[in-house]
Amino acid sequence: MRLFVVFSLTLLSCVLVSEPLQADKLQTAAGKTITGELLQIEQNRFTIKSKAGTEEIPATEIIRLQLDPVDKLPPSGGLLILANGDRLHAEILRAAEEALVIRLTACPRLDELKVPLETIRAAYFSWPRATHARARLIRQLEQTVKKTDLFYLKNGDYLEGEFLGFDEGGFQFESAAGETTVPRTGIAYFYFNPELIAFPQPEELHYQLTLTDGTRVTASNLSLNDSRLRARTLFGADIICERDRLAGVTPRGGRVVPLSELEPSEYRFIPYLSRNWKWQRNRNVLDGPLISGGQYFDSGLGMHSAAELHYQLDGQYSAFETSVGLDDSAGHRASVEVQILVDGKPVYQREVARHSTEIVKVPRIDLTGAQQLVLKVGFGKNADIEDHLNWCRPVLIKKP
Repeated sequence: MRLFVVFSLTLLSCVLVSEPLQADKLQTAAGKTITGELLQIEQNRFTIKSKAGTEEIPATEIIRLQLDPVDKLPPSGGLLILANGDRLHAEILRAAEEALVIRLTACPRLDELKVPLETIRAAYFSWPRATHARARLIRQLEQTVKKTDLFYLKNGDYLEGEFLGFDEGGFQFESAAGETTVPRTGIAYFYFNPELIAFPQPEELHYQLTLTDGTRVTASNLSLNDSRLRARTLFGADIICERDRLAGVTPRGGRVVPLSELEPSEYRFIPYLSRNWKWQRNRNVLDGPLISGGQYFDSGLGMHSAAELHYQLDGQYSAFETSVGLDDSAGHRASVEVQILVDGKPVYQREVARHSTEIVKVPRIDLTGAQQLVLKVGFGKNADIEDHLNWCRPVLIKKP
């Protein structure tokens, strides 16, 4: 009897300490979600094993792959924001040969990378941990219109000029007073002249990779096996990293079209009093990052009540998918009425209020033969008070 009890307890302990099943999630353009273990990515095809068996899916048919990472790393060190919206959490080491030399914090074993200056919008030597501080820096970047390089000092002042380079010894730039050098430790962050930015525009299939520290980088080539991720970035650098540093993959250039990449045919805004609000692409209405329910979204639309965005479809698409949520910047009195219309007919309607911080997944909307899509944000119970609504990762699915 004692032997049986010991054996049973031993068996039970083995069950309790066994590793949890992998919970990678792959969303397809056909509206299917597959949960299982990603086995590999090779030659633009994703292989995933689920309870139903092993499937191989072309990248062109995938909306998004969300991996079940082993460990999530808090962002640390500095940050590069590239002209295409990529964000690289990295240690910014020095300037060399018309490039910034960095080391990705998520991939510490990776060799130093060179990022061409012409692809960079902004470089921060230390990226703040607080969400409100990050949002303030993003708003400042989006609202800055000066056509020159800008160098922000730690004391709050800024200098204008032409970036020449930096190393541990100092930070050099050309200003109206001539060539100037300031201590490297005195610079907090700097922007590059937007008129001189030139980023490669991919015409074929490519991938947006998200690492576990929040790094987002676009790659033209991607492969993954049970231990390694290999990717070729659009700015020409190769990344080889541990597999468990990868958090998500979003293919671009297939059947899935982010709505934020399209131009609306019309925008209508009805002010409650007198203030006018513009809609924002991949930002909230305050020019800050899209954050709903504590989750950051790299793709989406920011709108304020009461407004409408119209998109001409011309029968090219089969479906529309999105989630909605109030931006985390909205106050406790925020409340909006969300409505989606297809060819003038309402197909979805819901109130979204601040008392609920959840992100609402909108049921997949059929667009077969549809000519027009309209996204509406109406006044809620409290007029237009802080009605900052985000359309989170809205996508159109092309017809097969």
